[in-house]
Amino acid sequence: MSIGFKKTTLKLFRPQLLEQRKASQSKNKQWKYNVGLLLTVLLFSVVYLVQVNALSTKGYAIRELEKRISLNKKENEHIQMQIIEAQSLGTLQKKIDSLQLVRSERIDYIQPSQSVAALR
Repeated sequence: MSIGFKKTTLKLFRPQLLEQRKASQSKNKQWKYNVGLLLTVLLFSVVYLVQVNALSTKGYAIRELEKRISLNKKENEHIQMQIIEAQSLGTLQKKIDSLQLVRSERIDYIQPSQSVAALR
């Protein structure tokens, strides 16, 4: 009676499995890289949009302030013209005539006899 043994070998090192693992790891790394790149691009896009929006809002506010400055300058010029007109001799003479003031014929000045000092 003979006992036959089947010849089996343990295959710990299989080149095909090793290549599959490397390919799988490479694909996994590539996928992570692509996702990271996509997230980075999305983040920068959002930041860009926020900055552009803020800039346009500030630009609009600056434009409104420039309009207000222009209107204030025009109003200031108009007020200056009114002041000049009110201080003109013709206007003052009309006001004097309407108040019925009388011109003084003789002006007397008082001369102090001693030095005068003001006390506080």
